[in-house]
Formats: sequence, C-alpha cells, structure tokens
Amino acid sequence: MSVKLMALDVDGTLTDGEGNISPENANAVRAATAKGIKVVLATGRPLQGVEAICSELGIHGPHILVNGSVIMLGEEVWAENCFSADELRAAYQHGEQLGGISVMAFQPDIVWLWIPDSMDKDWISDRMDSFQLYKRTEVASLRELPLEQVNKVMYMGNEQSIDRVFETWPEEISHLATGRSYTYVGEINPPKANKGAALAFVAEKLGLQPEEVLAMGDGETDLPMLRFAGTSVFIPRGCEVPKMPGRFAVVPKEECDRGVAWGASKYLSIPY
Repeated sequence: MSVKLMALDVDGTLTDGEGNISPENANAVRAATAKGIKVVLATGRPLQGVEAICSELGIHGPHILVNGSVIMLGEEVWAENCFSADELRAAYQHGEQLGGISVMAFQPDIVWLWIPDSMDKDWISDRMDSFQLYKRTEVASLRELPLEQVNKVMYMGNEQSIDRVFETWPEEISHLATGRSYTYVGEINPPKANKGAALAFVAEKLGLQPEEVLAMGDGETDLPMLRFAGTSVFIPRGCEVPKMPGRFAVVPKEECDRGVAWGASKYLSIPY
C-alpha cells in the first residue's frame, strides 16, 4: 500500500534542538502535501504551540496534541482526555516534594506554571518560548494550578531532577502515562492517552490502514505511534534506538536536523 498519511513529531523531529525547522524539512512537508499525502502533527505541544508551524507549512490537520490527549481538526475536538482532580493533586504534590522542579498544567488554551524560587525563571521562559507556548500564566502557589480540564502535566528541571521524578513515581498514580521528550522534561498524561492510540483513532476515522501511515519521531513519547505505523522513521537524538515492526529506518546522525526530509526521500521519493 502507498503512504497516504505522514505523522510527524515536532520537537527534535520536524525541528532541531533549538526549535528551528530546516529548509529541507519544510520543503519535504510541502512536497508531501502537494502529492496528496495528509500531514498530521503528533506532538506534546498544545494547539497554540503548532499554529505558527501549520500556517508556515500549510498543514491543515487533524492534529494530535499534548501527546495524544487531544485530537483536533480546525475548531472541532475529535477526542479529549483529562485527569481527575485527585490525579492532578498527586502529580503536583510529587513535583513540589522533590524540589528543583517547575510544575506545569496544560489546558487547551493556556499553560499554567509554578516555578520554585530556586529555579532560573529566565531559563524556563526561554524553553517555553522555544516551544511557542506564549499563552501561559505563572502562579505563586502550587495550590493555584487548575484541577479540571488538564490534558498534560509537565515537569521541567535539570536531568538529575527529572530522573528523580520517575525513580520515585508514586504508586497511587502509577496508572498514568509517563514519558520523557528531553532530558530536562518529564511529561504526564491521562492513562489512555498516547500518540499511538491517537494515531490509530485518526487513521480509522480517515479510513486508513496502518500500512498507509508513515510516522517519524525522536523520543520516548513517539514510540507508540512508530509501533502503530506501517512505516516508521526514528531520529536518534540521544535516545536509545528502539526495535520496531514493519518498515523501519534510523536517520543517520549527521542528518538529524533534516530527518523528515531524509525519511520523505526514502519512503515517499521526495528529493532533498
């Protein structure tokens, strides 16, 4: 079967480590669209974090957002998963108790963040800007973080502090989906939310088989969608290279910043 849908992670896949899209990747996306292939962004970002990218590259959706917790096409919400208030309280408290960690709550239209006094707020602001998360509000107390319609909790800190998050993860919320997109970021989602389940939902809704799907990603949170897709491409940015079923390729390290273009060349015959 020919590929009819290309699902792309954003950070570290479509973009480089600084949030920039190479000309080669941009051209590959436009060329895929011109060939009639539907391009779907599958990202840990909420909608606000991909709007500029979609406008620049002519991507119309559907979009898999906040690691699969939300699926949208235009203004229409196809699916949404949220935490319970008890799950949120436990996740927030865990981050606070460990120390040296900023705790963030993602709602559809805004990101709420609590930053302990010990952390460099300018560094966090720069990281959030690189993800294009400009609609955000800092709260003075962890108790001010929302307890409803939250699709993702994110921890931000140094590598050692994020290691501790998962090494000491509470049993009471062990059912939640956890992942790590960068060494300094830990991501928590509702139990059934992941990019693989979301991509399967999108494919079924569009009447597509897994064999008609090409997925590309670079990290732990991308693995479920790479396993679902009939063809998958992994961009190795420090994460251990996984074993995948079906057609699977690993981008050469010197091509990582052009990984989407590399994958499109290999599987879609789009030159770069």
